[in-house]
Amino acid sequence: MFNLTSSFRLRNKLKERILGLSNAVESADFIKTVGTEENTSPCDGKPLTEAIAETGELMELLRQLNTKIEKANLVNRDSLIILETLKARIAFYEKVAQKCRRCKEYEFEYDGKGERIKVDKEPLVNQGQITCELASLKKEKDSLEEKIAAVNFSTAVDFDPETILSRL
Repeated sequence: MFNLTSSFRLRNKLKERILGLSNAVESADFIKTVGTEENTSPCDGKPLTEAIAETGELMELLRQLNTKIEKANLVNRDSLIILETLKARIAFYEKVAQKCRRCKEYEFEYDGKGERIKVDKEPLVNQGQITCELASLKKEKDSLEEKIAAVNFSTAVDFDPETILSRL
């Protein structure tokens, strides 16, 4: 069975191939001296026009694969939205936790006479609560990612991988 997990890996390989060919086409000579052979070495031994055509064909295959992945991945839609939100919340709470860790218990200031004095400070935010919330969010994220991974492994994608594998 060609599942979501396999399709993601195949998509990455296809993107790498497209990028490689695109870069080769970009760096190839678009002109040659009349009466000489075309330098095909930048494009994996293919004439420039063939490399351009193949890149376009692979881009179309990528579009088709992405469409099939998107349809199969509808089963994860709600989980992916929740995961996106969890990641944003984790990033926010990590910033808050960093700010909490940088809070000083005291600072030195100068009084009206110009003498340096120690001034006690107290935090406005409870670092322990923030740390607990952050740990809880990370645990929830890990659990959700495991659920998504299991679904990805068991969800079929209606696409023949050989149409791409034969061209990599």
